[in-house]
Amino acid sequence: MTALTTIVQEELKETQHSFQEILSDDELEEMFAKYGIQDERKRKLVVRCFFWLMIFSAGEPSQRGSLLQLIGFFLGVSALLFPEGGVDSLSKNAVSKRLKGVDWYLFRGIYKHLLSRYHDLLGSKDVVLGRFKNVWAIDSSVIALCKTLEGIFKSVHKGQSSLKLNTKYSLKDAVVSKVHVTEGKRHDSRFLFVTKEANVLYLVDLGYWSFRMMKKIIDAGSFFVMRLKSSCDPLIVQVKHSDFQWLVGSRLSEIGDFLTTQIAIGEIDLRVTLSKAAKPHFVDTIRLVGLLHEGQWRFVTAHVVVRNCKQRQ
Repeated sequence: MTALTTIVQEELKETQHSFQEILSDDELEEMFAKYGIQDERKRKLVVRCFFWLMIFSAGEPSQRGSLLQLIGFFLGVSALLFPEGGVDSLSKNAVSKRLKGVDWYLFRGIYKHLLSRYHDLLGSKDVVLGRFKNVWAIDSSVIALCKTLEGIFKSVHKGQSSLKLNTKYSLKDAVVSKVHVTEGKRHDSRFLFVTKEANVLYLVDLGYWSFRMMKKIIDAGSFFVMRLKSSCDPLIVQVKHSDFQWLVGSRLSEIGDFLTTQIAIGEIDLRVTLSKAAKPHFVDTIRLVGLLHEGQWRFVTAHVVVRNCKQRQ
C-alpha cells in the first residue's frame, strides 16, 4: 500500500491542476445541486467522495477485483484526494445506501460536460471528416443474461434473457456520446440518435433500417451511409454511367443478369426510390452504390456530400 500511495501521490501532483481546469470542484458541486444530490446530514461517504469511488470502479475493475478491494484502494488514496478530510473507514453497506440515493443522471450530466470540454480541447485536423460537423457510427450489441432476468430483459429467443447496448460513437472525437440500454428484444430502429444538427454524417448499421430515420436525417440537412436491406427492391431512376441508361425504370431485382456480366467494372452508381408503397412517407431519391466484393454484389444506400457540405448525392 505504501508503494501504491507514493505512485498515486506523484500522479495527483502532475494532473491535479490540469484536471481542475476540465472539471473543477465548483462545477462538480453545481452538478450535484442540478440533479438534487446533496448531503442533507452528516455522512461518512459524502457525495463527492462517492462520485470518485464510482469513477475508480469504472476504470480498471479487473485489477482491483471485489468491492472490498475497491474500497481498500479508495481508502488508501482518500487522504490524497481530499486533504481537508477524507474517508478513514468504509463498509459495503455505506456504498450500497449511497448508490440507491444517487440519480444516474448525475453521471450522464458530468460525462456530457467532460465531452464538451474534450471536444473544445481536441479540435479537428482531419481533412476527410473535417467537412462534417460530426461523424457518428451507430451500432448495437446484445449481451446474454441469466434466465431469471427474463421478466426485465426479454430476448428474441423464448426462454432466454438478454440486454442490448445501442451506441452512438463519434469518429471525429474517438469517443462514445450516447449509450442506451434496453431489453434484447427491442428493435434497433427505436434507438433515437438523429439530432436536428445539419452537416452531420451518420454511418448506420443495417439493424436500424427505417424510412422515418432516413427522412429525419435528410430533413435536418445531414447525411447517412447504410447497407441496403435485403427485402428492399428499389426502383432505378438514374444511372451515372452513360452506357447503362436503359436500366432506368427497372427494379434492382430485375438487373441480376446484367450485374453478372459487369465483373470487370466492379461497381455501379445509381439513384433510386426505395419505397414501393402507393403513398410512401419517404419519397426522396437516394444514391445506391453497388460494389463487387468477394464475388458478390453488395449495395449501400447513401445520402452524402460529393465535393463540399452543400452538395449532396
